[in-house]
Amino acid sequence: MTCSKTTKEVCIGLILIFFAVIATACSKESTLRESAYVVPEKLKLRSSVAQAARAVGELKSGDPVTITAMEDSEDGTPWVKVKGPDGVTGWAEQRYFVKDEIVSESRKIADKIKDIQTQAVGKSKAPLKLRLTPDRVNEENVASTLPSGTMMDIVARDRKPKPAAVPGSESETEAAASAGEVKYDDWYLVRLRDFTVLPAGWIYGGSVGLEIPPEVVYFVSNGRRISGWLKIGTAHGDDGTSGEHYMILERKIFGVDEQMDFDRIKILAYDPSTRNYSTPFREDVSGKFPVRLEMQGTSGKFELNAIDKNNQSVRQSYFIQMLENGKIKVDKPGKK
Repeated sequence: MTCSKTTKEVCIGLILIFFAVIATACSKESTLRESAYVVPEKLKLRSSVAQAARAVGELKSGDPVTITAMEDSEDGTPWVKVKGPDGVTGWAEQRYFVKDEIVSESRKIADKIKDIQTQAVGKSKAPLKLRLTPDRVNEENVASTLPSGTMMDIVARDRKPKPAAVPGSESETEAAASAGEVKYDDWYLVRLRDFTVLPAGWIYGGSVGLEIPPEVVYFVSNGRRISGWLKIGTAHGDDGTSGEHYMILERKIFGVDEQMDFDRIKILAYDPSTRNYSTPFREDVSGKFPVRLEMQGTSGKFELNAIDKNNQSVRQSYFIQMLENGKIKVDKPGKK
């Protein structure tokens, strides 16, 4: 069979187009070289983005990878082709990886707050976004999406004017809507307990529930809420029973200055002989996180950033001593 001149030209044209497509695909994969890390605890790699693609390997959280190609699946989900530390290559959804520069920023945040004591413990109510700044208008600050039930140590709180419309996650949007006429967004600066890849960042406060110790919950005052707590020490009884002493930070539910993290501090002392708590010290003082508690044996002090009537920050110190039978003594504060 022979081809006419026109037919030959068409054939040659089709061949050139075919090789051009192949070259484009190959060049796309070869020129894409982005460093990233695996987020989930375990992640299977697939041979392609197809739904029935076979598993070709497995990675674990924190594994460094190189992203070599990107492609959307049939339903439009972004996938990436990666090369793992042992040379294994395969495909997985893009959301399971975080780029090197984002990890670096999260680690910088963690380094800045490494010496700040935990002010409260929180747990995510739903999947929500970990951000590098306290802002849900800017989606470029999103580090990753955390699963529901993620535990976190809260070290600071910030509030920003509530935006009229935001592109935030569904959980953020729902939480903001339930807040009603609140004019500010609450944000928590957190350390993540089981998230080694991204150790720290900002979380929208409306999507986080505080994991208040059960023995502390019963002592919240009417019309108030607990915003933070620190363990002072442990009281031991002769019969082997024991319980924790706590410093509690409270704030009013209504009519509170939104810029304050707390407006009352109180001490809960555990008496092992009666197995009951008492409140040997309480003071109404407005202030901001972080509160610092230092104990050496049975004696120590705590310091806080009190805010006076002129909205000036004043560092106040309280001296504390654990006595026998679950008693605690707190001296009146002095200003520095």
